[in-house]
Amino acid sequence: MNMGDPMEALMERVAKLVPARDAGPEWGNPLLSTTPTPIAIRELALRTEALETAVRELALEVQRLSATT
Repeated sequence: MNMGDPMEALMERVAKLVPARDAGPEWGNPLLSTTPTPIAIRELALRTEALETAVRELALEVQRLSATT
């Protein structure tokens, strides 16, 4: 992790925890109305859990970075 600029370090952490997704029109994409409901719900639940974890980790990172500045 970059220890120089705190904002740069935080942006690197965000990119690592929440990588950009290519949400192309493939089967199982919960953003498409043709995806079966159970598949869409499972995918969205997994994404929600991953985002909750990322938010907690980012909050700890912000706390750590603010303590060093």
